[in-house]
Amino acid sequence: MKKILSIILVLMMMISVSSLALADEEAGEDPEETIDSETEEETEIMNCSYGAEVRLLQLEKAITTNLLKGNMIVDVLVGLDYNTTDLESILDELELALGQVQDADPEANNSVEVFVGLKIDSKNLTKQFRDELKDLLSDVKYKEIKEQIRGDLSGELQNYTKKIRNLIKQFNRNQAHKLYGMIGEGNNSFVNQYMNGTMNLTQLKLQLHKMVNMKTQERKKEIFAQMKKVKIQNKANVTQHLLQIQNNFEQKTQERLQERLEKANETENVQLQEKIQNKIQEYQSSPGGPQNAVTGGGSGDGKGKGK
Repeated sequence: MKKILSIILVLMMMISVSSLALADEEAGEDPEETIDSETEEETEIMNCSYGAEVRLLQLEKAITTNLLKGNMIVDVLVGLDYNTTDLESILDELELALGQVQDADPEANNSVEVFVGLKIDSKNLTKQFRDELKDLLSDVKYKEIKEQIRGDLSGELQNYTKKIRNLIKQFNRNQAHKLYGMIGEGNNSFVNQYMNGTMNLTQLKLQLHKMVNMKTQERKKEIFAQMKKVKIQNKANVTQHLLQIQNNFEQKTQERLQERLEKANETENVQLQEKIQNKIQEYQSSPGGPQNAVTGGGSGDGKGKGK
């Protein structure tokens, strides 16, 4: 019975409410130029518009969270007479990346590519901000500033949380209906209970498991075979998308940077314009090694210590 349940839980690809973190503040990872296993797993639900919309909205929330924290840090540093020019430039580019996420179409064929590329960009910008901050401050002052901005942001992010929860429920509803079709069950009452909140996701999965367990051994094998086929096809689609992304990594990164440069040119932010232009030039002059372009960096010298 446990084996049957575990197979169903894996193959159904239902998801619970989960966050998408851009980077651990204390992590010391190198700049990203490849797709990590976490991001690869996140793309597995993006085979439908609801799944793609969930991931894009989670990414939007994660970037917004880092922008809120970053701006709070800058406000504290300005009050302490630090030069925050470089930090603000990084946040300005992160704001442009946020706009690209918000403009992404979850129903487009390239939604996986857009999600992965913008997540990598945003993680690198987040790491760059953290590294710049550590260079600017002593370890003691760095920890002190972090403590000052450790406030609860849940209120400002509540709207995102509600939207994501709703999208996840719709995604799970669709997955449950697909499984109902495989089982050959026409009674949707459990799905309705899940949608109206009288049944949680774990309870819904258990009820679906019971339905399968009541079938004959032969019918169970047929159901599992169908589910496995769908799982394998989804995995193959994800692998194909990720391989294409990896092969076109430099080109697509330059395209995203070019889009940001066009947006930056509409403003009077000269430092941001120069920063993005430098990244593009580094990519163009170093086709085999985009590391510097991915992580980028402001050209300013604003690292003056406060009094």
